[in-house]
Amino acid sequence: MCVRLAALAVLASVACNVGAQTVVAPQPASGNAATPATAPAIALLLPGQQGIFAAVAEAVRQGFFAAHRAAGSSAAIQVIETDDDFEQLAAALAAARDRGVSVAVGPLRRDAVNAIVEGGRAVLPLVTLNFPERDAAAPPTMIAFGLSAEAEAERVVQLALSSFINMRPGASTGARIIVLAGTSPLDRRIAQAYVNALRSAGEVPLTVDATPAALSRLTRQFETGTYDAIFLALGAREASLVRPRIPRGVALFGTSLLNVGDSAGSPAASALAFDLEGVRFVDMPWLLQPDHPAVMVYPQPARPLTLENARLYALGIDAYRVAHEWTKGELRFEIDGVTGRLRVDRSQSVRVERIPTSAIYRNGVIEREEVAR
Repeated sequence: MCVRLAALAVLASVACNVGAQTVVAPQPASGNAATPATAPAIALLLPGQQGIFAAVAEAVRQGFFAAHRAAGSSAAIQVIETDDDFEQLAAALAAARDRGVSVAVGPLRRDAVNAIVEGGRAVLPLVTLNFPERDAAAPPTMIAFGLSAEAEAERVVQLALSSFINMRPGASTGARIIVLAGTSPLDRRIAQAYVNALRSAGEVPLTVDATPAALSRLTRQFETGTYDAIFLALGAREASLVRPRIPRGVALFGTSLLNVGDSAGSPAASALAFDLEGVRFVDMPWLLQPDHPAVMVYPQPARPLTLENARLYALGIDAYRVAHEWTKGELRFEIDGVTGRLRVDRSQSVRVERIPTSAIYRNGVIEREEVAR
């Protein structure tokens, strides 16, 4: 049974049918009926019109169409609804290939990406919107683009060690860095990514769970030990409760989970921003650099989105731009994207490398920092 999504702002008419997905070309910005196109075309594979992925899929779709309109492209976008049946997903990809589609973008869910990769179902050039678990199994016609918290954590470690923490000469003799981990599965994955990246750089981090008892012990440790930095695998609210326990001389770093959003328009966000004084984090230019030339080209969504869905809207924008380059057969290229600086080198990796923007909390506001990439 197909899963269907209640669209927040319908820009394209999409239908679903068991076995073969019905594809309808989008309406142009003028609102006039679109003329169905053959080739070249781009197929956008998203979850259907109901269920827990509804708002996620709609945000990506809106961003994708916004980029398409901004590019002034004549290529048709064929939206294909997909459900939990991986055989139907494979059939939809095969049907898109037979219609002459140049590139498919999606699916969005990791398990669906895994099913395509493991089953050898990438039958046409493909830009997935998530990363596979086994990169080596991906075919050469596929690249993977996504908003990975683990990749952000790796970037944060690189940034911290290259720009803000003095490297120790020779081998490390003890922990000078703490990884503070929350309890959610996402927090745990981020913490492990920190640990892996730090160990690769020769550091031996101390991992501490962000429980009341552990935090009390941590406070005592600061009285007897010397630590240079703490990497926070926490959300903004949890991090704000931890911040007062950490001496001001210790550098703090985190991922986009620490972004409270526009503090000027929200008293709660403003309070959190003051509580997180001096904490550095990374996030996408779409949220941190609204005056960036690459960001200003694209319209804001018609209706305000949550911070999470705003990121997915930006993902949709850059997914279209990556797909456009992929249709030209480019195997190596860079894009000054709204989600970050994007680098593709298919000879080196299936993954699109995303370099986000660095920022710091100062006096209750978020300030961007220019650091070496």
